Amino acid sequence: MTAKYCDACGTESYADGYVNRASQGTESERKYVTVLFSDLSDYTSISEKLDPEEVKDITVRIFGGIAQVVVKYEGFIERFIGDAVMALFGVPKSHEDDPVRAIKAAMEIHNLVEAMSSKFEDRIGQKLRMHSGINTGLVVTGEVDLERGTHGITGGTINLASRIEGIAKGGEILIGPDTYRQVEGYFKCQRLAPVKVKGKSDPVEIFRIVSARERPVKVHRLNGRKADLIGRKAELNLLSERLLRLREGRGSIISIRGTAGTGKSRLVEEFRLALDTDEIQWLSGQAFPYSRNIPYFPFIDLLNRMWHIDEGDPPEIVKKR
Repeated sequence: MTAKYCDACGTESYADGYVNRASQGTESERKYVTVLFSDLSDYTSISEKLDPEEVKDITVRIFGGIAQVVVKYEGFIERFIGDAVMALFGVPKSHEDDPVRAIKAAMEIHNLVEAMSSKFEDRIGQKLRMHSGINTGLVVTGEVDLERGTHGITGGTINLASRIEGIAKGGEILIGPDTYRQVEGYFKCQRLAPVKVKGKSDPVEIFRIVSARERPVKVHRLNGRKADLIGRKAELNLLSERLLRLREGRGSIISIRGTAGTGKSRLVEEFRLALDTDEIQWLSGQAFPYSRNIPYFPFIDLLNRMWHIDEGDPPEIVKKR
């Protein structure tokens, strides 16, 4: 039987969002994950200006909200550490877009805390803000049982995420190079000067998240040098066969399914590049995890791309285009 309230922060929202979802465990294995550290900026200074009960009230609210955000993006809260949280995306369930989910979660966490800030600004003389560090790479998981709260996750990926978070200033979301390579099509990033961090012999490239891109490019990671596509001849032949049927006036619906990293996007990109664009018109619409509750979102996205409609365009511009 799961607890109605969280043992760490005592909020019901945390129980509903995090504890009650805990129902499965995983054995020890090597996993490719994205690690998010998010910390309340100037916590020591804030603690000196408020009564301890008020400080506790702030952290309980923040932790409860953070838990709901992490669950929304199907991440896993590994632990709360004082005024900070460590969350994993890719454990126990992996997603193709775990780095994107981690950044989306960090942005929502920052917005959540800033929305709470006005209640306390006059007394602490500053805004409540978070700062976050995100890194992607291999870790070794021990037993991860969300219901019992047992876990054991180690690896340099976690240490680097913590170091990156320590570099971030209030309001900043900083990411490591592996994370950047996977999200550059989704977010506008600013490259910072390489930083020397403990445990790394060479300086590490750090990137600051500026904003989300209005039109994310899902296949961004296919840019640059690529190896030959191997083992997908049957799939490409099937797509070519459906193209012949299309020329005959017979359309098809094709579903390409597979676990994260098996080459779905690469297969589609290779097929698209082989098309004669003078003969075939290629239109694309994308769906994202955060759009699952928006009806017909892929079609809306397709039309917006086709007509060059940007988010925030006034109705008269949309109608004209």
